[in-house]
Amino acid sequence: MSTSLNVIALISGGKDSLFSILHCLANNHRVIALANLYPPSPPSGTADDDDPDLNSYMYQTVGHTLLPLYATALSLPLYRQEIVGAALTTEKDYDYDSSAPSPSPAQNPDTHADADPRDETESLVPLLRRVVATHPQANALSTGAILSTYQRTRIESVAVRLGLVPLSYLWRYPELPREGAGAGAGTDAAGLLHDMAAVGLDARIVKVASGGLDESFLWERVVDGRVVGRLERAVERFGGSVLGEGGEYETLVVDGPEGMWRGRIEVGEEGKRIVRGGGGEAWVRFEGGRVVEKESGKGGMGDWRERLRIPGLWDERFEELLGELEEQEVQSLDACAVDKQPSLRRPPWRAERSIIRSDSMLTISNMTPNTSESSIEQQMVRISKDLGIILHENDHSFDDIVFTTILLRTMVDFSNVNAAYAQLFSKPNPPARVTVACGDTLPDGADIILSVVVDLAQRQHRKGLHVQSRSYWAPANIGPYSQAITVPLSQETTASLVYIAGQIPLIPASMEVLQTKTKEEDSHSGSTIPFQRQAVLALQHLWRIGKVVDVAWWTGAVAYITGGQNVRGKAMIAWLAWEKAHKIASLAESPDDDQTDEFDAWDRKYGGGQSSFFAEEVPVPQLPDFTKVTYDDNQNQAMIPSFLAVEVDELPRGCDIEWQSLGIAHDIVRLGISSVAGLQRQSCTTVAGHVSMEYLSIPSGFDDQSCLFRVREALREREMEGLEGNARGVLMHATLYTPSPGLFGRLKAQVVPCRSVWGAGGVRLAVALVLHSRTSFGP
Repeated sequence: MSTSLNVIALISGGKDSLFSILHCLANNHRVIALANLYPPSPPSGTADDDDPDLNSYMYQTVGHTLLPLYATALSLPLYRQEIVGAALTTEKDYDYDSSAPSPSPAQNPDTHADADPRDETESLVPLLRRVVATHPQANALSTGAILSTYQRTRIESVAVRLGLVPLSYLWRYPELPREGAGAGAGTDAAGLLHDMAAVGLDARIVKVASGGLDESFLWERVVDGRVVGRLERAVERFGGSVLGEGGEYETLVVDGPEGMWRGRIEVGEEGKRIVRGGGGEAWVRFEGGRVVEKESGKGGMGDWRERLRIPGLWDERFEELLGELEEQEVQSLDACAVDKQPSLRRPPWRAERSIIRSDSMLTISNMTPNTSESSIEQQMVRISKDLGIILHENDHSFDDIVFTTILLRTMVDFSNVNAAYAQLFSKPNPPARVTVACGDTLPDGADIILSVVVDLAQRQHRKGLHVQSRSYWAPANIGPYSQAITVPLSQETTASLVYIAGQIPLIPASMEVLQTKTKEEDSHSGSTIPFQRQAVLALQHLWRIGKVVDVAWWTGAVAYITGGQNVRGKAMIAWLAWEKAHKIASLAESPDDDQTDEFDAWDRKYGGGQSSFFAEEVPVPQLPDFTKVTYDDNQNQAMIPSFLAVEVDELPRGCDIEWQSLGIAHDIVRLGISSVAGLQRQSCTTVAGHVSMEYLSIPSGFDDQSCLFRVREALREREMEGLEGNARGVLMHATLYTPSPGLFGRLKAQVVPCRSVWGAGGVRLAVALVLHSRTSFGP
């Protein structure tokens, strides 16, 4: 059972915000107050017939005169405040301006919102402060965001600043597993409306703004099967979203399940008047309304909880993958239950700072304090100052960093490092990152090593995914890192690299680590079944994030695993999960068969690429997409991306695995594989983006000098090719995974010291080298 939170429910009266309350309750949280923002009074002299609907991307305001009734209907205190300001920050991701004045709770009624110099988002701040002042136990904020990044990022910005945990249980809900939804659940998008109907939510359409929706839809029950069918036909003909995510319609909830709703809202025909606007818009203006107590009045909570569909934890593909791994446990994995090569104390070494600059990327690796600072906070501050100097010398800032690797001596220091690290970034979408603890494999005198990747292109060309809300979709990133940062490979193409943050096996709705051991499993300490569940869940998170940001192919993956018993068994499981995820995908349905509404009202005006008034439904990308893959000559067999398992001491939250990967979006990739003199090479080169990723590995059994020679030659080869204008081009980044860091410490590469390294098939490696190069020509 997850820890219970005390929730402020931000409501507009619409179906999504009210349905989200049910999910808060179902997740063991307590809703203690409602909060609402309403439009300002019209300026003096405005005709009484003018309706104050703001047409805001952020707030629904139609029907706001009925909002006071929700306090009685739901038997919860309601706090309201006037919206101040306008949508001044129109970027999809909200960039809070701390220098702007904060709105005050009381506003001059003669001051029109459009004249206020503050963004309308900031109206939430004094409203929520007032609620928290009255209810100091409040520690969470609920919202009904489904696909609107515009809305979600603004609410998250305010919530995090006020110390409230953002909850968006409907986030990407249409994409989530629908097992147990029952017959007639409909499509993924319409399925949400059926789920609302199942618990008795009565939501009425109160505004239409689509060529396919006329006045006949007004005051209809949006969850009624007949109305859902009409909406689906309208969307099919005119485009848009059956859920109204593009602003096609707005709703007002007048009733809900007993136990949450103590009464229903009624409005007589005389209290409803249709107002017509431009472009075919029409909405209902309300004059009066009342709450009628329900006849039973004493309905229990159990009934609607039984009918509320909670999305399953597992996607079908990964549930199937997990089943295959569990079947394979006894047959192939118990034989390697104990690693026969114990980890030993490595000789002292020193991390040499490495700086590589190309035309599009700057990598700064192996940053250590290089001083006698004792505390981890002081070490982080020292590193930050040195890093800032290097960035300044290269005419860039911390906000141009797209990925960071943080190596700690112990995870005990994680929270202190995180606090100092967070101060480095001032813009939305901080870099994606991976954090692991390497124990005594770190150099003496350093409790932290920091390495960063800096994009040298203009920041506005990058895209970020930074979901800070709890949901059923994927783990929230509360803190200074994004789930993904997308970096265009050139201005002439949409081809992009996608840096994905390290993914650990958290249950998204609760943010608790997936519990992997039962009493029965505890009695078999050598079993790898508990690890399998964590490995597959974390991999599913990687997949879900990748699909949202259009990844079609992974360049490769690093699975960080913790040591102890059965290291090779864990490496083998991680490899099998990676292999099977790609093999299952190759048999999956066509991407055209899996669609979702991938837009919000913001996209109409600012989205770009939307030629029509309403956005089209777009296919969910297939991942991996084998139609985007070609092969080097004489290599037409199916290949999957490279794989490494790296044994470290600790991972965040005490997890046993953390997946890290780099994705390719909107490009064709060419794959190759070779083996020369013990050096195994697997490459992935983008055709339009002219970027090559190579995974080079040396199996165990080679002596130190042989390994050093091969690694040096591989790096020298890239440097020479850059000078000669060869197709493989200029080295941009090199990362070395090795249990013998002292051997390679002086090379021009990022060093990740570890206990052991494993490759495909559970083969133990002496060293692995990942090279990232800019090609001069197409492959």
